[in-house]
Amino acid sequence: MKSLGFGFEKLGLLPLRSPYIALVVLAVFSAFCATGILKLETDDALSDLFRSKSAVFADYKVMSDLFPSSERDVLVMIEGDDLLSPKGLESIRNVHQELEFVDSVDGALSMFSMRGPPNKDGYAPPIIPHDIPKDGEGFSVVKQVIKEHPLVYGKMMSKPDAKGTQIALVVLSIKNEIRSSKDMSAAMKDVRQTAEQALEDYPGFSIEVAGIPVMRQEIKAAIKRDRLIFNTIGFIVGFAISLAFFRRPTLVFIASVCPALSVLWSLGLLGHMGFQLNTFINVIPPLVMVIALSDAMHMVYSIRRNITKGLDRFQATKEAVLNVGPACVLTSLTTSLAMASLALTDSGLIRQFGLAAALATLMAFAAVILVVPTLTCLLLKDEDKFRAEEEKHNKALKWMEEFSGKISHFVKPRHLGMTIIGISMAVLFTIMHSQLQAQYRLSDQVPAGKQSVETSSRIDQFLEGATPLHILIEWPADKSLRDDVEVLDAIEEAHRIMEEQAGVANVWSVAALRRWLRENQGDKSAEPKFVGEYLDKMPVHLLNRFVNEKRNAAIITGRVPDIDAKDTLPILKGIEDELHKSLPEGHKMNIRVTGLSSVSAIQSSTMINQLNRGLAAAVIMVIFLIGFAFRSREVALLSIVPNLLPIAAAGAMLFVNNQGLEYASVIGLTVAFGLAVDDSIHFLNRLHLERQRTDSQETAVYNTLVHIGPVLMLTTMVLVCGLAVTILSELPSMRQFGSLAMTTLIAAVLADLFILPAIILSTCREKLPKPKSSS
Repeated sequence: MKSLGFGFEKLGLLPLRSPYIALVVLAVFSAFCATGILKLETDDALSDLFRSKSAVFADYKVMSDLFPSSERDVLVMIEGDDLLSPKGLESIRNVHQELEFVDSVDGALSMFSMRGPPNKDGYAPPIIPHDIPKDGEGFSVVKQVIKEHPLVYGKMMSKPDAKGTQIALVVLSIKNEIRSSKDMSAAMKDVRQTAEQALEDYPGFSIEVAGIPVMRQEIKAAIKRDRLIFNTIGFIVGFAISLAFFRRPTLVFIASVCPALSVLWSLGLLGHMGFQLNTFINVIPPLVMVIALSDAMHMVYSIRRNITKGLDRFQATKEAVLNVGPACVLTSLTTSLAMASLALTDSGLIRQFGLAAALATLMAFAAVILVVPTLTCLLLKDEDKFRAEEEKHNKALKWMEEFSGKISHFVKPRHLGMTIIGISMAVLFTIMHSQLQAQYRLSDQVPAGKQSVETSSRIDQFLEGATPLHILIEWPADKSLRDDVEVLDAIEEAHRIMEEQAGVANVWSVAALRRWLRENQGDKSAEPKFVGEYLDKMPVHLLNRFVNEKRNAAIITGRVPDIDAKDTLPILKGIEDELHKSLPEGHKMNIRVTGLSSVSAIQSSTMINQLNRGLAAAVIMVIFLIGFAFRSREVALLSIVPNLLPIAAAGAMLFVNNQGLEYASVIGLTVAFGLAVDDSIHFLNRLHLERQRTDSQETAVYNTLVHIGPVLMLTTMVLVCGLAVTILSELPSMRQFGSLAMTTLIAAVLADLFILPAIILSTCREKLPKPKSSS
């Protein structure tokens, strides 16, 4: 019978022939990968998560090509008591004017950009005069004009709250040439410093900055911080745990070099392949570390046992490679398969992560199967001394072996009841997991407690929404906004529908100006010709936010609060239904709802459900692969409950806590499943080896637990502690990823130590076929 590892474990025999040559080859490859790390760049675009070939994202791209993208808008929020006062207006104007001179700013938009109705000479004066009246009737008139203008009060300036506090916005368009993270970071710094300096002479008013460019910079900073923390603390924790149990610096060094090199190789190859760092790719370093350290500890533990039995380092390593190596191959394949299942989604970003994680998992295997034999042969040169000192170094491992034996004695008389409990829990938890609904919120992708989230929350509070939602209208080339009333009527009807939709506020478009002109100057001023003349008097950067006449398109923009995707979907459906009902049949307009809030709501629900189905597919494929590798349907059936129970338990935890499935949670469950299945494979592999030495199923299970139990517990401690560093992340999604992964891993080791032995004792009465270690 062929090897459980399909022969790939034999790569570990190559360094045994010439360890020094192997060391040189590994050093050269590591140097090559180090140059790839220098090529890694950070991708912090929020819309990339939803990038796909779907019609929803295609509409969003069309809108972004036609109009200034909200992804490049910076919202400068001025807050204070009684902003609608001479001093308050002067402070807003000073900030507006100073920001217009910032090199990276393409244009500034505020209440000082707005113009009133044309006078008898056709001139449309600014609604706020250059010389702002200080008090009396003159200022009362200015206040009334501001309150009545359709694009100012409630949109660019809030109404005062119960304490008299107001906010005003200055919206900045960042120049298109500002693309790199370095340039954008410098631009955000200039904007903030300029705004703060402009407000220095106006005590009582404060400045905050929000918008997607600010969020992107905060995400980038969090990714950089996480990468440093994850790599440093993860390595230290793994090293400390290894030292605590092995008590030998040489063994600890061998086990610890593997995760370090696996991270270097993985990130280096990703850099050479053109991958970019993002929130998901940032998970790979700690992920690879724990995978490599886990397999390395299985190998080192086996080598240690073989040397204590009297074998020299070469023979001990060979035995470990041939006995443990096949299981390491299979665990790498199953984990890679679980990671690759993430490619079953429309999101290019998540597909990229799945493929990168699968590659990184294979690099972790390569590091273990090549580095452990190489270093063992070079560093463990005095086997007799090793054996003599082993008794005083392995007390912790001896204790864990004794504890594993006690687990066997506990399970043996209770195996039938524990089997029933395990299966029942798997079924119950799976039912609870199936009830979970997809959820997504933009602010959950941004570091918690940061300026952009706090400011967006204030804007939500005062202006009933900070996230833009759009209706895009395109008309045929034979029609014109300036000549055809049908175009203006369609825009006005769409504006009305969005304005009346519950959950949408702060709606503005050409229709708002047309309505205002009609109210101030009569019906004639609302005709296409006069509306066109008024648009000509508007600042270009303001007009471009409403109309693109060259491309026959207009846009209606509203704002929605930062709410969950499932709460945004009814808003979108309500607008779309009204558009279908209200617009006349046979119209030739191309009208659709779009925007980042629309794309995120629709795509997140679709993609999260795709990821959940991908996870189910991964479970089925992995169980099939285990059965195929062992050449046994019985082994495949044995692996179902201990591998299904952990992810179902994590899903049940979400259900009990009234949480839903987010991107991070489904990805976390998928990654954790890929890691958790490793324990089952190592257990089953050892069981097959033990069954060759005894005809007693109970003795085989006992020996398996004593031999493999300590390593399973130790590797789980390493995995959990390695992933525990994600709790230190400022990114909510990263913290949830870590907590779910840790829950899954803890449930997995309990299932493998208690439930799997119980199922084996309850169902298997005959020898299971043993896959040979070598062909």
